[in-house]
Amino acid sequence: MEEVLRQFCPHAPGAVSISVLGQGNINDTWLVRSADGAFVLQRLNSQVFPHPHWIMANLATLSRHLLEKEEPCGQRWENSSLLPTRSGAPFYTDHAGHTWRAMSYIDGTITHPAISTSARARQVGWALGHFHHLLADLPAEKLHDTLPGFHVLPQYLQSFDQALDQAATRGSGDLHFCLDFVAARRSGADLLERARRRGKITVRVVHGDPKAANILFDAATDLAVSLIDLDTVGPGLPLSDIGDCLRSCCNVLGEEAGNVSAVEFDVEICRAILAGYFSGAGALLSGHERGLIFETLRLTAFELGLRFVSDYLAGNRYFKVSHGEENLGRALVQFHLVQSIERQQTEIEAIIREIGHCRQ
Repeated sequence: MEEVLRQFCPHAPGAVSISVLGQGNINDTWLVRSADGAFVLQRLNSQVFPHPHWIMANLATLSRHLLEKEEPCGQRWENSSLLPTRSGAPFYTDHAGHTWRAMSYIDGTITHPAISTSARARQVGWALGHFHHLLADLPAEKLHDTLPGFHVLPQYLQSFDQALDQAATRGSGDLHFCLDFVAARRSGADLLERARRRGKITVRVVHGDPKAANILFDAATDLAVSLIDLDTVGPGLPLSDIGDCLRSCCNVLGEEAGNVSAVEFDVEICRAILAGYFSGAGALLSGHERGLIFETLRLTAFELGLRFVSDYLAGNRYFKVSHGEENLGRALVQFHLVQSIERQQTEIEAIIREIGHCRQ
């Protein structure tokens, strides 16, 4: 850590304070404070991001575009920017080969890992819609695809099949539930890919991971301020961002729920998020895309559960875990969430039609 701090901070390591920031499943993140202020220090997960220079190039392109797009939006909005090393480099590679980078710290903000009120839910939706609006005229081909195959469900099914074939254990009842759940829902997993190939939906620049914990709120006003964790920004489908946002925020018990039978999809939170999204994004989505929001939501929750159980079968190599069964528990949460979404399909689709029609 001393070696790394010298690259980004002029003060001696003893003159700064360092604390763990956030609870991300991929990168390691710290908040560094000194007499000059604060910044965010991150060590990228090289297993997840094998091409860190692509991420840095994307961040540079994104920062330039957003600087040119500053426009009044009725509330505070800030974008985190990349901070160079003291030598002017965009990132630092240490003696062990780890990639480190510094980002500006957006002060006076908090996160809400669980979204429990309609007012906050509307802000979440508005933040994502505003982000999509700001990036609507940035050609997707200008950004690297830092995670090839991300949100491509048929590829995750292939990885699941491989992990299952090589798995050392298949014994628990919870695992059998997951295996049966996947088997019953394989049909139609290529829905979005078929629509993309046929030109029915548009590839744009998207966030890639717009969960509740990646949205900063102003600590005083409780209004959304920024989307953070920009490593996954790149070419993708706005529908996938919407589905992932709804999946994350409408599960008010969170992704680590202890009692999976209590997991429910909150339709009123969903209503507020969609209302906020369309107010921020305007007419970005086509009518065909709006008609795919429900299935995208269902498939996105299914996808994450599939990824969790695949990682569990493969020995927990991707997601951070505190014990060997954690990814299996996470998969159970997502699959119970899928069941709740399916039970409320009629109501959710009615909300989508109502709000989507009003925002045309």
